[in-house]
Amino acid sequence: MTTTERHEIEFDHHAPEFRDHCPAVIAGLHATGRPLGWSNEHGGFWAVYGYDALYDAVQDPDLFSSAHSAAVPKGVPRSTQDDPLIPIDVDGPLVHEYRRVVLSWFSPGGAKELEPRIRELATELIDAFIERGHADLSQELFTPLPARLILEMLGWDTDRWPEWIEWIHSTVHDRTEHPERAVDAVTNIFTNITEEIERHRAHLTNDMFSDILRAEVAGAPLTDAQVVSYAFLLLLGGMDTTAGLTGNVIVELDRRHDLRQQLIDDPSLIVKATEEFLRFDSPSFGLYRTVTRDAVFHGERLQRGDRVILMFPAAGLDPDAFEHPDAIDFTRTSNRHMAFGLGVHRCLGSHHARVMFRVMLEEVLARLPDFRISGEIVRFEDAGDVYAVRRLPVEFTPGPRRIAT
Repeated sequence: MTTTERHEIEFDHHAPEFRDHCPAVIAGLHATGRPLGWSNEHGGFWAVYGYDALYDAVQDPDLFSSAHSAAVPKGVPRSTQDDPLIPIDVDGPLVHEYRRVVLSWFSPGGAKELEPRIRELATELIDAFIERGHADLSQELFTPLPARLILEMLGWDTDRWPEWIEWIHSTVHDRTEHPERAVDAVTNIFTNITEEIERHRAHLTNDMFSDILRAEVAGAPLTDAQVVSYAFLLLLGGMDTTAGLTGNVIVELDRRHDLRQQLIDDPSLIVKATEEFLRFDSPSFGLYRTVTRDAVFHGERLQRGDRVILMFPAAGLDPDAFEHPDAIDFTRTSNRHMAFGLGVHRCLGSHHARVMFRVMLEEVLARLPDFRISGEIVRFEDAGDVYAVRRLPVEFTPGPRRIAT
């Protein structure tokens, strides 16, 4: 079916309605019976939320361009930053070359090697609050663990994780309602990455940032601007999304004691549960493209220059792709979710994210099995790019530390 008029939807992923009622908003989109729709918010954009349409979009990078520049900015609303983030804002063969720079660090084997360190971090963080019987799990576990890990991998000072987190959160969650804060945060990030370049160039080691500085792409070393861009993307990916997933899941397990008990009774279920939670509670909505030419796509007439948001988490809730998508089912046999995207831009850190999430969930269920949310759940004001919890206060029966002080 090809329409002569755009299928319009009332949809704004940066609005409070999306933040406060995300699953219901997505269900409403699917209920239209169309896999994509045009929103007039933020100057107009296409939201692609149907499973098949999302799959087809990522298989056609010639139509849905990932490139970003001052002349053709991505984003909804449009990004105020001129320089592309490497490699997510790049099209063509160079994508693979850029990804190869850090691929060994983000391989399945690399994630497996890091699991003992991830568990050590989880133990240390939980030890810091387990004796008192209450904590803000977002602030004291889910946020610091991924942040510290990515800083360790880069070879940067891990004690500075609160600064980096503040800047990254502002970049992601303030850009619509408080753009001046987001601009200041980006400036701080760029300045501090530049300082890390100067520090590392004087003494290259075996950390990931040194490998980026040593790398050549298309026969030439990366420029300082490219290094800043690359590191910026690693921080964005490493410091927000895994924490977002974990917080979303803890909220679900507080509501669903039956699911929590299944995992406590049989921890071996956690591996399959991880994939089901990724399908159901993935936080990463803000992935954008630009239409390169006039075309018909899944019955809709796209125009050159149209902006597009690829809502990969919405694919996991598509009733045409998943039976009973609103049910969390650890025995689900067909679970080809899109939580990490697809195609050449599939999330580089997917293996690490799975391990971090699994370890944090295992440790919470083992050490705080009777946790309950004890106060207001505070989500980030703008959940349009990453749907995540900022504050998650819980109470539980106090327990012993594992590491003596």
